[in-house]
Amino acid sequence: MTYLKLPWRPLIAVEGSTLYDPNDEYKIVRHVESWNISPLETVGQIFTPGSKRPSEYLRNNCRWLQICNKLLPV
Repeated sequence: MTYLKLPWRPLIAVEGSTLYDPNDEYKIVRHVESWNISPLETVGQIFTPGSKRPSEYLRNNCRWLQICNKLLPV
């Protein structure tokens, strides 16, 4: 699990494994990944807020903007 460095801090939680097949020169000739959820579900996690909602992030990081609190609902 990891939080992406995006304003809404989405949590990406994917378990899986990666298989690499090298050739005789030790160059990777095949790369196979398997995950416990579908690729579409993984992409969906990017758009799901994690520990902070976007408005909380903006409120905490827009101190230089005096009208920030007026624009963001509580």
